[in-house]
Amino acid sequence: MSDINIIPVGSGSTGNSIYLEIYDYKLLIDMGMGYRKIRDALNMYDRNIEDLDAIFLTHGHYDHTRSASAICNHVSCKVYCHNSVMYPIRDIRAERVCIELNQRYEILPGLNVHPFSIPHDYVKTCAYTFTYKDKKVGYITDCGKMSDTYLELLKDSDVVIIESNHDVEMLKNGPYPKDLQRRILSERGHLSNEDCGDAVSYLYDNGTRNFLLAHISQHNNTPELALETVKEKINGNDYFIYVCPAEGNDLLSF
Repeated sequence: MSDINIIPVGSGSTGNSIYLEIYDYKLLIDMGMGYRKIRDALNMYDRNIEDLDAIFLTHGHYDHTRSASAICNHVSCKVYCHNSVMYPIRDIRAERVCIELNQRYEILPGLNVHPFSIPHDYVKTCAYTFTYKDKKVGYITDCGKMSDTYLELLKDSDVVIIESNHDVEMLKNGPYPKDLQRRILSERGHLSNEDCGDAVSYLYDNGTRNFLLAHISQHNNTPELALETVKEKINGNDYFIYVCPAEGNDLLSF
């Protein structure tokens, strides 16, 4: 069995949920996809949603929390999130645990989790690193601007799940109204393909070889364009890049 296994159940504006295994620990990041969708995706690979060890939320937007009540009717694990997310998930049955951003926690024996604050709209939003034994996974989406601090925190990850939300020209010439375009392009919006490519290039130069491109816009991007833009930034060829679909059930092992 591989040390790291990931099922990108859904990633994008319609819903976000990523299943992550590090050795024997079974984690879920965000609850924006339906219970049945997650259950069935896991069942395809003999995983059971009821066996989750922990759930982590990045922020309180609907596309990350909308299925919280349904999912938590079927799991007994704790849900970890910042205090600002407590209200959107106030009706769940699972125990909610408040975590402070920019601090490190040993959530489960040996599993070290670092939630760190990133800019997105005007809600508290966090990225994560998960470290267990000799393995590290980074997760950063819904981020308006990458910084050297974030890159240093993500550095040395075996796998990084990172936002590649939009192509700037497609966004500017697309169907979104100008005020929404400005919000997405702002430092509190979303990462473009170019921004993602720059970050991936840096992480690649510092040892990371596996990347999942996430939160692809269905209106202002294409999987092919995101992949092409990011690959052009990498000075090498010994890497793996996977583009997360809006709804998926692939099992990725590292």
